[in-house]
Amino acid sequence: MQGVLLDVGGVFVVPSRDRLVEALGDLIRTVSDAACERAHFEGIHALDVANVPGDGDRQIYLHGYLSSLRIAEQELETAIDRLTPVWMGPSPDLWRHVLSGSVAGLRTLYDAGLRLGVVSNSDGHVEGELARIKICQVGPGRGVPVRTIIDSTVVGVAKPDPAIFDFALPALALEPSDVIYVGDSVKYDIRSAQAAGMTPLHFDPLNLCEHTDHLHIAQVGDVLHHV
Repeated sequence: MQGVLLDVGGVFVVPSRDRLVEALGDLIRTVSDAACERAHFEGIHALDVANVPGDGDRQIYLHGYLSSLRIAEQELETAIDRLTPVWMGPSPDLWRHVLSGSVAGLRTLYDAGLRLGVVSNSDGHVEGELARIKICQVGPGRGVPVRTIIDSTVVGVAKPDPAIFDFALPALALEPSDVIYVGDSVKYDIRSAQAAGMTPLHFDPLNLCEHTDHLHIAQVGDVLHHV
């Protein structure tokens, strides 16, 4: 493998605890950043297990997310209603907690000489946000240099449609079989990467996924064990 494409949400950033406290107040005021990190992966796992099409994804994710935070069952519906507009708002307002070790892991991949890029389902803000919080940018800058950053809203194609990768692969100048894709969702990341002919690596730091048809990693730097 010579190239690595990576997702953003759930690989580099997860929802910010501070934004959640603004929306939910005392329901989660004592919850830690670590618990909020865990809640994201519990929510994604719930979504992957349910594997239903359409707009139900957000509700399933939020139910799993809030259940992880020990929100009482009788309060879940109200909490989901209060969080839904937050999840539908601009991504920079929510997805701003950087996961420990992910940026250092990306730097390790760059130093190893791998051709790097980003492919994310986002709302048009992902390239600017990655540069602002010093994760990565195309070419030299304050973050790790990558060759391309693809935002689904910008290109008009979103995962799980594997066609989104057609916008990234030319920048790597590699065939899909020479590229790894790292993402946190089976439904959106693993299945689309498989359909595109790439090797998927499931970013699953809590070891929640029970699928055996793909490999799992706990840190971005672990990609090096699979190249």
